[in-house]
Amino acid sequence: MNATQQLQLWGVPGLPVVRAGDDLAALLLAGLERAGLALAAGDVVVVAQKVVSKSEGRMVNLATVTPSPRALELGAIVQKDPRLVELVLGESRRVVRTAKDVLIVEHRLGFVMANAGIDQSNVAAPGGGEFALLLPEDPDGSARRLRAALAERIGVAVGIVISDSFGRPWRVGTVGVAIGAAGLRSVLDLRGQSDLFGRQLKVTVVGHGDEIAAAASLVMGQAAEACPMVLIRGLDAGGDIPAAALRRPPGEDLFR
Repeated sequence: MNATQQLQLWGVPGLPVVRAGDDLAALLLAGLERAGLALAAGDVVVVAQKVVSKSEGRMVNLATVTPSPRALELGAIVQKDPRLVELVLGESRRVVRTAKDVLIVEHRLGFVMANAGIDQSNVAAPGGGEFALLLPEDPDGSARRLRAALAERIGVAVGIVISDSFGRPWRVGTVGVAIGAAGLRSVLDLRGQSDLFGRQLKVTVVGHGDEIAAAASLVMGQAAEACPMVLIRGLDAGGDIPAAALRRPPGEDLFR
């Protein structure tokens, strides 16, 4: 983005509570119509992971989960429901760190994150049982399918980012990051380009997908805002590099 570009962001209003099997493309288009908006070529739509997971049936009733001995042991250490810990273990490659109220794992998709991204906030109404929501099976695939569904219905190619809230080492608070993407470059490799003074950039690689997700998070909010879809206009989002490219390879991870 250069100094003359401007970004516009709109939260998509009036979206219902998403349930398994819901058509996210139809919900998005209906919400945009209510707001007097229409998708244009080059737009980017950021969708919260939570509604993607709900639509894909990734909600689990904790009453159906039997914790293993390992989950019982870890649950006592981190002081979390061992049924939830069992779900975390089932979605993880390895446990990275544990402490009271903290369970950091490497997710099966390669994300290093708390609780394997499994969430219980804004998942089910109180009194209806205890439920947990898992990440999508394949977030990049989810983004591709939503992009294709929109292109089929309205004939417009847009970029899709599926965002989630991550904590970060050495930093307080969560930020939006891209866990899935289609129709845009999640990573911008600027190596070989020149800075203002003609000096060649040697190490500059931009996490473009994460920047987009973080911008949308300002509109989505993190609590009761009920705004899980955001339209962004004005980005130069050409290309197609999935969000998987944002994960640092183990061989380049100096902290692993």
